[in-house]
Amino acid sequence: MKLTIHADAVPKPLVFTLVPLLLGVVLLAGCAPAARRPMATSPADVAPETAAVPAPEIPPPATDEAVPAETESEAEAVAATDDPDDNVEPAEEVTVSPLDELPETPPEVSPLTLEKDKNIVAEAFPGFDIPMVLNDRVVRYVEYFSNPHREFFAASLARSGRYVETFQRVFEEAGIPKDLVFMAHVESAFKTNAYSRARAKGIFQFIAATGRRYGLRIDSWVDERSDPLKSAHAAAAYLKDLYAMFGDWYLALAAYNAGEGKISRSLAQTRKSDFWSLASTRALRAETRNYVPAILAATMIARQPRKYGFDFEPEAPFTSDVISIEGQTDLRILARLGDIDPETLRQMNPHLRRGVTPPGGPTEVHVPAGFGAAVEQAYAILPAADRLVLARHQVAKGESLYGIAQHYGVTSAAISSANRLGKNPSMRAGQELIIPAVVARAPDVDGSRTGGGVYRVRKGDTLSSIARRYRTTPNAIAAASGIQVRSRLSVGQRLHIPVRGSHPRPQVATAKTGHAPDAPRPVVHTVRRGETLYRIADRYQVTVNQICALNQINANGVLYPGTRLKIRTN
Repeated sequence: MKLTIHADAVPKPLVFTLVPLLLGVVLLAGCAPAARRPMATSPADVAPETAAVPAPEIPPPATDEAVPAETESEAEAVAATDDPDDNVEPAEEVTVSPLDELPETPPEVSPLTLEKDKNIVAEAFPGFDIPMVLNDRVVRYVEYFSNPHREFFAASLARSGRYVETFQRVFEEAGIPKDLVFMAHVESAFKTNAYSRARAKGIFQFIAATGRRYGLRIDSWVDERSDPLKSAHAAAAYLKDLYAMFGDWYLALAAYNAGEGKISRSLAQTRKSDFWSLASTRALRAETRNYVPAILAATMIARQPRKYGFDFEPEAPFTSDVISIEGQTDLRILARLGDIDPETLRQMNPHLRRGVTPPGGPTEVHVPAGFGAAVEQAYAILPAADRLVLARHQVAKGESLYGIAQHYGVTSAAISSANRLGKNPSMRAGQELIIPAVVARAPDVDGSRTGGGVYRVRKGDTLSSIARRYRTTPNAIAAASGIQVRSRLSVGQRLHIPVRGSHPRPQVATAKTGHAPDAPRPVVHTVRRGETLYRIADRYQVTVNQICALNQINANGVLYPGTRLKIRTN
């Protein structure tokens, strides 16, 4: 197959540039608006296999463009609305979206390296079912993924083995190019728990509004953006609609990133008709300008990874039995019924935000292939009283029912009902509450599955809001990023999100026995400046009274930095 390689365009002398520009202004003053370009109405209009097509190299955005530079995408603007279901639940583990870490400008490489990479790409060029362009910007991202970002991309390639074949079948059934599945390398690195600064989530990075529009259930119990198969069907439907709207796969991908309204307005304002010319203006944010070439680069590597020096073992394809669960139960209960590793079951059901099925039902739950029938039968005869996992909480002075509910990721009504607190619940310090359907924090795991990563600050962010989003503390982010807690943040600043998993788990018990499985063990905590007993108790999931009793201190006394406190935790 013939491959056309595009060199950088040579700029014309200024005098030759100004003359046609002035003539264009005079002509446009008396002209009607340009006719809208014809658009294909179906993805079937695209040839099944395409070679590289001519496309100009993207120069730096023009400074004299009549369109103001964008600082926020339409998707981010929608996500910024106050939708509580977009926040991370206490039991959820999320990791930073790779798109948040994508360089705003492609890494610079020497002309010799660039030419060498172009030759490698040209030799490795297979047939694609999407239009494929090879220009300097695409090659720079090939270089970026192959060298400085090699370890990350190799892990993404390995992880993709779980899903690629299934996703390609979904895309093919929807009538769109199968190679589009490789966009997930850029969106999420094929992580079901990827979560972006725009509050997009899952392998295909839907914001809540768009996810619901394409049939995904998103509430405080279930988030199907994290369901690999359901989100793949939603992504295929969305991409198909975008192609029908723009008749161009590059514009469709740009709209997937920035929003279809944003791309439509930008085309109208700039009078451009294709992605590459639109990307040469200031109408698009840097992320969207880089999004398409990064996906093309990722697709080239994913189709022939070993040609680019990647040696990895792909993970086995995801297979499971899907069972239907009536009513509310804990995944750990189902794991015990089937003699399944609890963490494996949690990873297979990332859409269950709290690790429990929601009230009512039925709810689809994935279990390892071959275990479905046994788990369903065992669950059917399990008494209702044994279907939940409980925790016991001792009320501390000043605590509210709402605060306790938020801490455990359950509702105030659920706690009130479990403890028969009545319509106007009141509590006293020292009172013991039963907390229903509590999900223990996940055990220590490596940073590839937890919230470790780099976050790029956007407008309106504070350390507290970022910490809440990734279920950590402002102090932890500040320490990991080498800044002070009260340091002023700037838009675009990169912060390191510490890996979760170091917090001890709460004592839990089955509803029937009411006993915790393990004896408490003591740890020592050194008080830091600004810490309070309540904050320390919250961190270790114990009560203030328990800390005071163990250390023989007064809850209202002064807490000095450097003080060593013994904590009994599970």
